[in-house]
Amino acid sequence: MKRKPLFHNVKTALRGSILLLGFLTFFLTMTVPNDRAYAGCGCTGCVETDVQFAEDIIAAYHAVEEKKIIKFISDEFKAHKNWMVNTFFQQYVLPALMRFTEQMSAVGMQQVMIIGTFLDAKHQLETQRIFQQLQAQAHKDYHPSEDFCWFGTNVRSLAASDSTAKYNSLIMSKRAMARHLGNANANSSRNRDQDKKGRWKQFTEQHCDPKDNNWQEKGTGLDLACKNASGDKNRRNRDIDFTRLIDEPRTIDVDFVDSTLQGNGDEEDVIAMANNLYGHDVLTRRATEQNLGNKQAQHLYLWLRSVAAKRSVAENSFNAIVGLKSSGTSDIKGAPAPPSAPERTAQFLGAILQELGMPKEEIYTVLGERPSYYAQLELLSKKIYQNPDFYANLYDKPANVARKKVALQAIELMLDRAIYESQIRQEMAMSVLLSSKLRGEFKDVNKDMVGMMNTGN
Repeated sequence: MKRKPLFHNVKTALRGSILLLGFLTFFLTMTVPNDRAYAGCGCTGCVETDVQFAEDIIAAYHAVEEKKIIKFISDEFKAHKNWMVNTFFQQYVLPALMRFTEQMSAVGMQQVMIIGTFLDAKHQLETQRIFQQLQAQAHKDYHPSEDFCWFGTNVRSLAASDSTAKYNSLIMSKRAMARHLGNANANSSRNRDQDKKGRWKQFTEQHCDPKDNNWQEKGTGLDLACKNASGDKNRRNRDIDFTRLIDEPRTIDVDFVDSTLQGNGDEEDVIAMANNLYGHDVLTRRATEQNLGNKQAQHLYLWLRSVAAKRSVAENSFNAIVGLKSSGTSDIKGAPAPPSAPERTAQFLGAILQELGMPKEEIYTVLGERPSYYAQLELLSKKIYQNPDFYANLYDKPANVARKKVALQAIELMLDRAIYESQIRQEMAMSVLLSSKLRGEFKDVNKDMVGMMNTGN
């Protein structure tokens, strides 16, 4: 059974007390004399008596009724407290609050989960965006441009051509030294006359030009000397024409490395020019076992070797130029390349000249069928910059521009190395020339010092 609220019971108790006092007053009024009754009818004494009687009644029952009322109110408050805590709060409010808390927690967790999902989606999208940016950047950075491939394609045979150039220069120097010293199987091994005879025979058969020496008509000029000359007019005077044979061509058809190609190029003309330039009169061959036993002859032979050393220094520059312009390790036009050589280097280098507007039929005439180290280096360090497309293509991805910069720096290093080696040869030649110029003064000073030592002064 449900208990009524506390305020309802208090109100009922007060009503009961008032009714009880009313009944007591009515009862006492009925028991008093008639002359005291009906105080409202003009009797003044009855009122005092009733009031006194009521006061006495209240005084007599006040303490007892007060305790009852206080006990009743306390019991009601306790009952209301128990009802408030055990019934109202525990049965209604607490379960409702628990369900409310559970619902709010569930809703809060659901909302937090939604927020977390948003955060996860945000981080996921940001991560995907970063990956896509990095992927796009990597695709952009690692996608080389076409013109950058020019460098990678055209430097393939540079190292091999450089090695071939040095080897050809070394062979030229070795042949020259064998000629100066009269080694066996050389044209000049016996004496100077043998050297001159062989060179004259080569001149009349290969390099003689009948129009030289004031040619006027048949039988004049060098007609008599050139009667056995070959019909190849391109070889006339090539043994003395440095500009046409060495200076102007970018590639000289000289190859002492590949024995299958020797005898078909410019080797003979280059050697003939070297003979005319250096050691026109070879060293004497009169040194024998008999006269080399003489101390004076020994000094003379050492002086001859000094001359040979100075000639080799001077000739080294010529040999180095021939080596730089000798045929490189590229394929021959119209024939397959050797297995060890890069293929189609000449064609790729020729494409650069074709981009510059050179007629296709003139490319191999200028470049050579097997471009030399000098020709390849000239194209990479000079010709490619004459093409406006090179500068237009610099408007490219930053990574490609950086790659081109590094490639140009590498080419610059190779060019600086070639210039440095040329300066070293020049300094060596100047040093030998200065030493030769001072040789006379040195001998005079040396004689004076020896004379002073002998006289004791």
